[in-house]
Amino acid sequence: MLPQQPQLSDKDGDGGIYRVDTDIPADDWANIADFYDVLVFNTGHWWGYDKFPKEKPLVFFEGGKPIHPPLEMLDGFKVVLENMVAHIEKVFPKRILKFWRLQSPRHFHGGDWNQNGSCLFDEPLGELQLDLWFDPSNNGVNKEARQLNRLIESALKGTSIRTLDLTHMSEFRADAHPAIWLGKKDAVSVWGQDCMHWCLPGVPDTWVDVLTQLIGYSLETG
Repeated sequence: MLPQQPQLSDKDGDGGIYRVDTDIPADDWANIADFYDVLVFNTGHWWGYDKFPKEKPLVFFEGGKPIHPPLEMLDGFKVVLENMVAHIEKVFPKRILKFWRLQSPRHFHGGDWNQNGSCLFDEPLGELQLDLWFDPSNNGVNKEARQLNRLIESALKGTSIRTLDLTHMSEFRADAHPAIWLGKKDAVSVWGQDCMHWCLPGVPDTWVDVLTQLIGYSLETG
């Protein structure tokens, strides 16, 4: 989710930029305030430098004009979050239960997805392994989830939007990706690694259970 989905535009024949209007809510979520009783927001997964290379970068706009000086991706993400949260708080009715789902962690080992990374694990990680894998201070390939979560939690502080933290419990489950469970001896060589999506039933079912419990508790105590 973005305030406005990135639009690829060719500016002065320079090969294109991805324009993000930080102050224009996207229609797919901004106009649903009067229909739902429970809303779950999320953003973050596509905020990666590999998705928007230097030759076609994200360029952040406000008031129809590029923000100067230009924002780096995470600084732009922070502005996007602040505008999204402000819009939700201003426009969406207080009666609506609002959750913000934190990031789904990746489990690449030995490199990123396009750098020979793999996730050939059949057991969960141990508690003492988590920081080695996910703490941004270690600058590993799986650092993005916690990095983005910190910005999200900061933007939500003091608002009516509740944090739906599914990241920590999911960090343990390096064994829950489809890489080694595809049923064929040569599945990895044929299909490649997938250390971001999840096997079903499993982790996503637990996410649903947690959300259901939180909704029930909120209705009982509200």
